[in-house]
Amino acid sequence: MKKFVMYTAHFGRAGRYRRHESSLPNVDKIYFTDVPDVKEGRHHIMPVGKGQLVKNDIYHIKQMDLNHIKGLPILRQRFVKIRIPDEIFNNYEYSVYVDIKRPYSIDFERMLSCLELDTDILLQQHRARDCAYDEGKFLLRKGIYDSEAILRQMDFYKKEKFPAHNGLYVTGQLFRRHTKRLKDFLKLWWEQVESFSYRDQLSFPYAMWKDGMRISTFPSRHRRR
Repeated sequence: MKKFVMYTAHFGRAGRYRRHESSLPNVDKIYFTDVPDVKEGRHHIMPVGKGQLVKNDIYHIKQMDLNHIKGLPILRQRFVKIRIPDEIFNNYEYSVYVDIKRPYSIDFERMLSCLELDTDILLQQHRARDCAYDEGKFLLRKGIYDSEAILRQMDFYKKEKFPAHNGLYVTGQLFRRHTKRLKDFLKLWWEQVESFSYRDQLSFPYAMWKDGMRISTFPSRHRRR
């Protein structure tokens, strides 16, 4: 079993990719997709920022058929992001998921040092808010696509007596230790995304609370006002 892997996902149609760097030059990097023009094998993915080519990243492309997941293509991306494909979960001790549309520089040793011994997930606290309900209100004010799903989701959480100001996290970068406990938690998180909004940072705090899952967060110099 290998120690680390970096992976990403994009479904639907080809898009723009951003720069992903790693502190380990030979780490495995896997890109899951169903875009027909992207062939399996090792490829140079051309990350683009503001219309300019910034770097070539070599990913191992894996075609994945997730047509049984109905709805927007982003739901298929969320499934791969949240559930961790078996070929990654079973063959690596740790994985880091990175959003293909955002630039990241991954320092695996730093991540490992920030991951507390009794936790299996490391991610960043939200810099502006600490409440899923406030995040829901923010998204509704923006008039986003799945507003009806967000309203149902917030109503369900209130009925569940999920407390306000119970944490909010940025989920575009997820460092995880592969354990059975983690796998059970990810199943619960995915069920929330599948049932309500694809905005997974709304459901992550609820799933964490419902499951009793403890997490680690990156030290941050930024404080919410």
